[in-house]
Amino acid sequence: MRTYLRLLILGVNLLCISISPLKAQSSTSVSGKVLDEASNAPLIGVNILVKGKVIGTITDTDGNFELTINDSPPLTLVVSSVGYQPKEVVVSEAQSTDLTIMLSEQAILGQEIVVSASRVEESILQSPVSIEKMDIRDIQSAAAPSFYDQIANLKGIDVSAQSLTFKSINPRGFGANGNTRVVQLIDGIDNQAPGLNFPVGNIVGIPELDLESVELLPGSASALYGPNAINGIILMNSKNPFEYQGLSVAAKLGITHIDGEDDDPGLYQSYGLRYAKAFNNRIAFKLNAEYLKAVDFIGVDYRDAQDLVERSPEGIDPNERNSRTYDGVNVYGDPLLNVGILGIGSGAEALLPLDERGNFTPTGYTEKEFVDNTTESLKLGGAIHYRINDKLEALAQFNQGFGSTVYTANDRFVLDDFSIWTAKAELRGTNFFLRGYRTQENSGDSYAANTLATLINVQTTIPTYVQGFAAVRLVGGSIDDAHALARTVSDNLREQNLNNGRFQELYDSLRQVPISEGGAKFLDETSLTHFEGMYNLSEQVDFAEVIVGANYRRYNLKSDGTLFALQDNGDEFDIDEWGAYIQLTKKLLDDKLDLTGSVRYDKNEYFDGQFSPRISGVYTAQGNHNFRASFQRGFRIPTTQDQFIDLDVVTRRLIGSNSVLVDRYNFESNTVYTTQSVIAAQQAYQADGDLAAARAILDPVEFEAFDTEKVNTFEVGYKGLINNKLLIDAYYYYSAYQDFVAEIDFAQTALGGNNGNPPYEGPANPDGIVTQSVPLQRFGFDVNADGTVNAHGFAAAVDYSLSKGYTLGGNVAYNKLIDQDDLIAQGFRAAYNTPEWRYNIRFANRKVTEELGFNIVWRWQDAFLWESSIGEGVIPAYQTLDAQVSYKIPELKTVLKVGGSNILNERFTTSFANPRMGALYYVSLTFDEFLN
Repeated sequence: MRTYLRLLILGVNLLCISISPLKAQSSTSVSGKVLDEASNAPLIGVNILVKGKVIGTITDTDGNFELTINDSPPLTLVVSSVGYQPKEVVVSEAQSTDLTIMLSEQAILGQEIVVSASRVEESILQSPVSIEKMDIRDIQSAAAPSFYDQIANLKGIDVSAQSLTFKSINPRGFGANGNTRVVQLIDGIDNQAPGLNFPVGNIVGIPELDLESVELLPGSASALYGPNAINGIILMNSKNPFEYQGLSVAAKLGITHIDGEDDDPGLYQSYGLRYAKAFNNRIAFKLNAEYLKAVDFIGVDYRDAQDLVERSPEGIDPNERNSRTYDGVNVYGDPLLNVGILGIGSGAEALLPLDERGNFTPTGYTEKEFVDNTTESLKLGGAIHYRINDKLEALAQFNQGFGSTVYTANDRFVLDDFSIWTAKAELRGTNFFLRGYRTQENSGDSYAANTLATLINVQTTIPTYVQGFAAVRLVGGSIDDAHALARTVSDNLREQNLNNGRFQELYDSLRQVPISEGGAKFLDETSLTHFEGMYNLSEQVDFAEVIVGANYRRYNLKSDGTLFALQDNGDEFDIDEWGAYIQLTKKLLDDKLDLTGSVRYDKNEYFDGQFSPRISGVYTAQGNHNFRASFQRGFRIPTTQDQFIDLDVVTRRLIGSNSVLVDRYNFESNTVYTTQSVIAAQQAYQADGDLAAARAILDPVEFEAFDTEKVNTFEVGYKGLINNKLLIDAYYYYSAYQDFVAEIDFAQTALGGNNGNPPYEGPANPDGIVTQSVPLQRFGFDVNADGTVNAHGFAAAVDYSLSKGYTLGGNVAYNKLIDQDDLIAQGFRAAYNTPEWRYNIRFANRKVTEELGFNIVWRWQDAFLWESSIGEGVIPAYQTLDAQVSYKIPELKTVLKVGGSNILNERFTTSFANPRMGALYYVSLTFDEFLN
């Protein structure tokens, strides 16, 4: 680590030495006023930047500006403001005063500038790959309650909603509640929780008042952004305090559960504040705060997770179940148990069946009565920027977020007082940047809901159930009668515990005990340290535009054994990785053809190094018709949890695929068998009693080296502007995944080890497994699938500019997993988790009048199968309607907005075991000193 720090410091010193002996230069003074071309009114907060430098200023409340540049003319000023066409003004005199600059409203579609596709500025029309962008105007006019919700309306994007504030963005298939195939960057900082390897929605992300733009690249982006961005990357850029100054305040009040179906109507409230100030165009700072609190939606899927058929519809009352082995999807603390196994040592073993006749599930707790559905989020941050000279800017930035919400994985995890902080230092010029940052998470009082509920039942109703069952059998009662009485006495005890405070006592105590010590609390203070730099060699190289870059990253795992395995000496594991890339761009055919080639090499200490090439071309015909094609190779390093997790989630134990853990759990010496084959063998033995035939059904698991997941993606696309009115954007892609990472489920005889606890030393006992005479331990474990997994799809968007500012637009997307049957044949869940079809339709006008605007968005998606570690089931098709009307109050520098998401209150669920989402209606007021 110290070596990398020394190299970074040395690089910064050499860079500063190379630019510090600047020779004395003459200066240029510029002043003037910026006006609206239509109304001749002064424009405030307009950015005036010097092209090729970092120096600049903004206009004051009268539209005036003045600027001194340490360089002689000629110079070019780039003048820009939200909603206006940017203008370049050439300054040819050293004293240029009383300039009058007129800006016209930007009415032409497709004029956005993006940087994410190639790491250099380019027109979005000429991007070499598919890209979506939301600018400030899109964010301000969004019908959804937040910009993060608005992302769901972009072309080809699916969203999994685990709560109001925890939503996962899923482009191009393989959707997940926490998508590790998509990278989210905020000002270049990876917004992942280091212990999870995916962003926790926007709970601890960027405040909306400080957000300048969102750029999203669906598809592989590893060639420029490194590992894990194989299905997409999201770049969120905050407002520079030099360019966006003044005070902004926002307040939003709303209501959820207005129908009262799942909960009483509840308050949604959000408040934001941003203040930025610059001094002498040399030093600037900003401060941000945003707070949100709301009554969240909850999971109400009471179908039997073991038998998802029509006889267990979603709305069934869990108290009206008719099966002794009912395991509700959103019911916790009801694992499948066996009275025979639990009753060993009771003296009544002969009367307690070990086979399926002895199976039962204790009565659990619904999400509504067990999980607090109050969600909160607090974001605090600030930055200070210093312009060392006209070409060099340094900055320091700190952000911290706190949140409480619910996250769905193999359990419903309650993230209570969860927090993440990031600290960044950066040095950047017109053609380079160097940055380093650290991200630290703290799980707070987070716990696993199903684990906690099960532990409560273990100490209360489960022993009572077994005792009641045994009592009936001892007096000659039938198995059915024994189950009936056992259910009655255990449920009576459950009600007593709820009424006499025993339940709350156990709830409060067990959620504070770490999982490693027999409780439900998980500890995670994993951190991430990252250094990277990029240099554009355009000034040194003439034949092409060349950029180079490199990075180093370290994960410091820290969970005190509650989430991650420890080394043999008790220390936590660390993970080091590094990478470097180069990109060349060349314009040909009179600048009509833009060719780009890049290649990146990355190395993780536990995996072989990987090359990620990309080659793309854009051909521009007749000015505004752009045809593109690209090939990209990306890869995903298995997450920290894929490698080192060691977590009991009641139904099974999740084990990382690192060879250290394979050896520690004796998976090869105490043979493990796929759970599917274990169940089949036990059923066969019960049917005919043929032990040899049943034993032959067992399918042993062979362990091979665990590798990174790779993808090759081919894409063609078109983006064109017709008659300055019609914008068309369409693409088709074909992706081939190799070494696809998928989870398998297997079982092992739980004998040996430390008093029957893991690790299990064996030896393997296949006969005992078949006859169910030995206890088993189930495991979840990640492996690489054989062969190639292919997927393809397309998307198209159309936007049409009508007269008087009205716009009509829409998009449609199709995604299909071609090799689903091959994955299933290998014993894997396909887990594509993506609807084949989805579409959006939008009708809007930002300025019906000078004060009034509106936005309406209709969204529909197809039904699809969701598969994950918590369960699987069909997600029905659904549709939503978002709408807002905004009114500008210029004299108060305030915008009033009235709107809502899913305003028709069509209840829907985005993914298995997640909450049933309903309508959110809101009213907001946003004050901006410059009314940007």
